[in-house]
Amino acid sequence: MQLKRIAHNDLDFKKWDHTILNSPFPFVFAQSFYLNATSPGWDALIVGDYESVFPLTIKTKFGYTYLPQPPFTSQLGLYGKVTPQLEEQVFAYLCNEFKLIEIELNAANTLSNGFTREKNTFIIQYDRGYKLNQNSKRNVNSATENALKVERVSNDEILPLSKQYLNPFLSSFLKIKQKDIVLFDSLITHALKEGYLHTFKVVNPSGDLKAIGHFICNGKHALFLKGTNFDRAENSGSMHLLMNFAVEYFKDKSQLFDFGGGSNSEGLANFYKGLGGEKFCYTYLRVNNLPAIIKLLGNKR
Repeated sequence: MQLKRIAHNDLDFKKWDHTILNSPFPFVFAQSFYLNATSPGWDALIVGDYESVFPLTIKTKFGYTYLPQPPFTSQLGLYGKVTPQLEEQVFAYLCNEFKLIEIELNAANTLSNGFTREKNTFIIQYDRGYKLNQNSKRNVNSATENALKVERVSNDEILPLSKQYLNPFLSSFLKIKQKDIVLFDSLITHALKEGYLHTFKVVNPSGDLKAIGHFICNGKHALFLKGTNFDRAENSGSMHLLMNFAVEYFKDKSQLFDFGGGSNSEGLANFYKGLGGEKFCYTYLRVNNLPAIIKLLGNKR
């Protein structure tokens, strides 16, 4: 199996996306529109006629090229045909080319060595069924009793509303850097152009905004990208109402609903489990062969 490194401008995005969408885990993260937004100029490793593909989200710092996980992105790695032999071949290539590797591999990848560790998220596989726990049911009922309702945001309102209400949350609460918020806005724009973006809001009878959430769906994978609520003090159940609506909405439009991580937070993990989410494991690969002085400088950022 011969690996070919293909520069960004020479990639066939149509073939690329066909491979992603026909992989065991057809995640939106690895589609060309998503990578174009979160890792502009990305290259790739290709086997054959796009039988196997691996995105190279390359960056340069202190004169060294490295391979980071892009913002707002989860499981990348090998897509298409995945074999242990090919995974080892890719791993050897990466270690030879990059001094620092910090990437997540999708669940079809089984690479396991001293540089890998397990990560997890929460998902719903619709064919396996799901159900709300009692706490989630109470919160959804509370929101309904408070006359809250979910509405789809029109396309021309999505970006202005997101910038006004969601971006401050990303900056102040999640501590996301401004340069990455610019990428987030780009991702929203790219997903909207592809027809993959679904944005919902929760409003009260007066029309006041209580919650907002962005979702990206490619027909197989529905992803909760980002969202938040603005009624924490009231505890009116708006976020439970929003997320439960989304889970139901994508039931006949996707095979898998992805809660988008958050498993390191006990509160978020319980929130997702309460909505029917099940733990889903994948692999994180980290190799650091940078010179000691560069490692020291990196730690002082």
